[in-house]
Amino acid sequence: MTTPALLPLSGRRIPTLSPGASSFPHHRATLRLSEKFILLLILSAFITLCFGAFFFLPDNSKHKRFDLGLEDVLIPHIDTPKEGKHASGQVIIHGQGGHDEHRHREEEESLRDKIRADHERALQEAKEKLRKSREELQAEIQTEKNKVMEDLKKKDPGPKPLPPVPMPKVVGVSDGEPPEPDVKERRDKIREMMKHAWDSYRQYGWGHNELKPLAKKGHSTNIFGNSQLGASIVDALDTLYIMGLHDEFKDGQEWIEQNLDFGVNAEVSVFEVNIRFIGGLLAAYYLSGQE
Repeated sequence: MTTPALLPLSGRRIPTLSPGASSFPHHRATLRLSEKFILLLILSAFITLCFGAFFFLPDNSKHKRFDLGLEDVLIPHIDTPKEGKHASGQVIIHGQGGHDEHRHREEEESLRDKIRADHERALQEAKEKLRKSREELQAEIQTEKNKVMEDLKKKDPGPKPLPPVPMPKVVGVSDGEPPEPDVKERRDKIREMMKHAWDSYRQYGWGHNELKPLAKKGHSTNIFGNSQLGASIVDALDTLYIMGLHDEFKDGQEWIEQNLDFGVNAEVSVFEVNIRFIGGLLAAYYLSGQE
């Protein structure tokens, strides 16, 4: 009795071997993962090499006239017509275009010589400046400043007084109190808060640019070069005057006359200087009429 097979004959596929064929498996149609990785690596290196050679190799045309610097930009170059023809294709008659071309050539060479001479002179001046000490440079700068001041004095012998400014009619200061009780109450509260802020600055940060209210100490921000220029004082003058706080306005005015000095050597914010110092001083002068 024969033993039954594990699988039916219809479910099993037995490869047929032709006579004389090898028993080894047939050649693989796909590549292994490691072989794919190696091919991809070689292809990436080849592409990188091609793009690198295309973009990063030096272009000799960029260095052809490097010795002349900006001369080709500043001076138009004139091409010589070939075979006696003009650039437009017309034939040049002897004696008509040669003189102009020669003159343009001379002007071009003259300009090039002038640029070279100016360049050499600037280099020589820079070398002389570098040989000087810091004290000599400062003395030279001060001499130039004095010379400029003398020239200005010759043109304008004396300072002219500022023109009189008519006092504008400011609501709440020049025109009395508002008739509405709620408006007057709100305005008095705002004035009270302004006085509270000013008194705190006067006590804890007087002369500094700002006040740190929680720390209760002055603070000079870097937008004014970390210098104590009293930015809050100058900035608040017009507000103090409009609110009728004339005693506080007088305190700020006295500090400005005695302490404000812009002769500092520091990097500042041009925007902040314009709106807080120039704007503050102009507004205070416009409102009070006091220089």
